[in-house]
Amino acid sequence: MRISRIYNNNVALTRDSYGQEAVVIGRGLAFGKRKGDLVDPTKVEQTFIPEHDISAERLSWSLSEIPPEILAIASELETKVRNTPDIKIANSFIIPFADHLHYAVARAREGLQVDYPLAPEVTLLYPREVEFGRRALDLVHERLHLTLDPQEAIPLALHLVNAQFATADMSRAFRMTEVFAQVFDVIGATYGKPIDTNSMSAARFITHLRYLFVRADRENNKQQRHITQPGVLAALRADAPQAFACAQKVLLLLEMQLNQPLRQDELTYLTIHIDRLAQEMWGS
Repeated sequence: MRISRIYNNNVALTRDSYGQEAVVIGRGLAFGKRKGDLVDPTKVEQTFIPEHDISAERLSWSLSEIPPEILAIASELETKVRNTPDIKIANSFIIPFADHLHYAVARAREGLQVDYPLAPEVTLLYPREVEFGRRALDLVHERLHLTLDPQEAIPLALHLVNAQFATADMSRAFRMTEVFAQVFDVIGATYGKPIDTNSMSAARFITHLRYLFVRADRENNKQQRHITQPGVLAALRADAPQAFACAQKVLLLLEMQLNQPLRQDELTYLTIHIDRLAQEMWGS
């Protein structure tokens, strides 16, 4: 690999004989080097290959701003996530995640704290992602001998939530969390019973709601309506009247929060998921 651009003593953009670009990181690997020089492979600690959703230039600049020890932690956590069979994340995950971890470490060293008001909702709705955030805090403590505020697990969890839907917009994750909590409030109020968000049915329902958000965000959503046959809805209404009535309330809430009409078949899917949720939890 030859250097095509140097960002600092530890980060350089390289190109191999096949034209493949990569960002290489290692202490002092670019010190005293110039464009066109060969990279000493023994000094390369990490290699990042840009993909279609992030340019080599942006990747290089972003990575050059983050300390190598933070990148090593973030990269290790990313690898663990990618090796989890039922989780797929965007290629751009590493940058916002490592960047947040970097500033979380800086805040901890300065004794600063940040409050995350949706922490209870995030913990209930995304238990697997929150556990990932906690593992990140443990790894920071192990590698850097620094204890981060336990609340930092919440935004780190939301970075994983976002990455599963190819977005780095944290405000979107907070918005989803608020709406999901409201949806479960509606269901709990309709049935008059608390909801166990750790159940398999709740997890499936949350997954459905996540993808509903993705569909609603697509510009052509209104042109891609899948109309449920009237007989299907009629059968659901007869077989699961309480779930159907609850689904109507949830659909109205979602349309108000998303500020747009939803596909007609969403009422069918909502009824099915709510009925499954109720059957598993309360047998009703």
